[in-house]
Amino acid sequence: MVSYSYSSSNLLSSFVLCVVLVANAFQCFTSDATSTLMVDGSPNSGRPIPNTFLGAFFEEINHAGAGGLWAELVSNRGRFEGGRGSGSPSSIYPWRVIGNESLISVSTDQTSCFERNKIALRMEVLCNGPKSCPPAGVGVSNPGYWGMNIEKGKKYKLVMYVKVKASGPVDLQVSLTGSVHRVNMVSIISFSAMTDNNFSKWTKVEGILESKATNHNSNLQITTTTRAILWLDQVSLMPLDTYKVVALLKDTI
Repeated sequence: MVSYSYSSSNLLSSFVLCVVLVANAFQCFTSDATSTLMVDGSPNSGRPIPNTFLGAFFEEINHAGAGGLWAELVSNRGRFEGGRGSGSPSSIYPWRVIGNESLISVSTDQTSCFERNKIALRMEVLCNGPKSCPPAGVGVSNPGYWGMNIEKGKKYKLVMYVKVKASGPVDLQVSLTGSVHRVNMVSIISFSAMTDNNFSKWTKVEGILESKATNHNSNLQITTTTRAILWLDQVSLMPLDTYKVVALLKDTI
């Protein structure tokens, strides 16, 4: 144990020193204090800038890029924040589960094929077939950024990575639904005969969804009626009609 002792003279000296320091610190705030700033604005004072020096600054704030200029319609397409360390929480927001807990269990794990982001979405389907599963199946849906703006007659490209563990063929369906009564708005993409043989490892699948109606608050749905465990990652949906072939939305340029 360390003890300290102070004499009265030491305390008095310390007090006087503090008073002097505080008084000096506040001298700069007196009304008679003046400051002078010298600025040299002559032509020869600046640094020469070449005519070829061009630049642009962009800062991603409030979805100016993702959900704004970028044509990606899926929000949180593969990040599933958290889960990097053991016991870390993960979030699938804004993904939503289709079906109750007796029909499907949705979570995340670190099995992705992407080394820089190992978190993937895991769906364990507990029901099997039309007798125990709802007619439209169970799965997950994504509302995009405040609802996906889907327009009649336009085509949208789907890209996602899938892995399957099942005792038999799995039928996976992808569709776009409207915000009212969840009416199907597109020709459904069906990935049938997905088995352990051809989908036991991460596989990239693609398809085109063509809209039959316009809805500014649509959702992307991924569903199945087959008992299985499915992993999803990097789920992407973009309009084919983008600004000058690059992945930027036309209506934001």
